[in-house]
Amino acid sequence: MQDRRDLPDANLTNADPTGADLSGAFLNGANLTNADLSGAALQGAYLTGAYLTDAVLIGAYLTGATMPDGSIHK
Repeated sequence: MQDRRDLPDANLTNADPTGADLSGAFLNGANLTNADLSGAALQGAYLTGAYLTDAVLIGAYLTGATMPDGSIHK
């Protein structure tokens, strides 16, 4: 069984996954409005179409993440 974190279209508004390991997660279309993602591991995560309005991404690890606009974070 593969260890994946699939949360497409999840409503994570105001969530506090500070420091969570979401690397490689499928968060396509997820609502992360006002979520505190500081220090979260999001390497290789798929955030296509995700809502990140006012989300805190300071200190988040985003290398290789597919951003909401489809670009790959370097």
